[in-house]
Amino acid sequence: MTVLEGTAAIITGAANGIGKGIARALANEGVALALCDIDPSVNELATELEAVGVAVTASEADVSNADEIKRFVDGAINRFERIHTMVSNAGTWRSTYPLDPWEKAIDDFDAVIATNLKGVFLSGRAIAPHMAQMGGGHIVNIATDHICPPPGYSTGGGTNMDIYDASKWGINGFTQAWARVLASDGIRVNALCMDATDSKMIRTALGRTPPPELLEAWMRPEQIAALLIDLLKEGDDGRTGENIGIWLDHEIALPPKAEPLPSRFQ
Repeated sequence: MTVLEGTAAIITGAANGIGKGIARALANEGVALALCDIDPSVNELATELEAVGVAVTASEADVSNADEIKRFVDGAINRFERIHTMVSNAGTWRSTYPLDPWEKAIDDFDAVIATNLKGVFLSGRAIAPHMAQMGGGHIVNIATDHICPPPGYSTGGGTNMDIYDASKWGINGFTQAWARVLASDGIRVNALCMDATDSKMIRTALGRTPPPELLEAWMRPEQIAALLIDLLKEGDDGRTGENIGIWLDHEIALPPKAEPLPSRFQ
């Protein structure tokens, strides 16, 4: 029996890449799962994980749609009675430049912000009241190394990522504010800020089949999932309000728990 066995988790964007890796890892820990994605293959993943022996429910839901995500979260609560973990993983990427045509710029902004930022907002706000009522929980937002780079490097991504980066900086705002406000309710809020990890998103951004040497360099979803499990196993007294950097050519491990700085606001 593992520490996490008997708990339940929600994972958004679970059909591919990091989300799928996290779902498989949590299933192996005995965690009941509620999975959602706009990709119908999330149902196939649910069938796979049920064979592991855990309870799984799956929905084709768009995290940017308030009605859909609320219905999905409420359904998960009704199914499992208590949700201990929310992993806001769903995300998207588009190539964007400050000099793009106006119509493209507006369409890109609406699409990327809706999924990456609004989706995290809706998922967190849908589950937080339940977690507070139940006496605690853990919200994990999936961010990027663009806001939490390796030591010695500046923040920011490539030259075609201004909207993507803005969406992830917005997630930082939710992570910090929620961690401070929800601490008294026993809710921890952290973000995983990973470097290049093999996923549908990064392959789409690359625009071609990655060569073997690049695939070898990228991190794997199961490595991110293992770190997430270590984070969850810290339990009620674990860290909160941290952006946890996960970088290529660095050890993939939790850093020492940071002492929270005082807030200027009461």
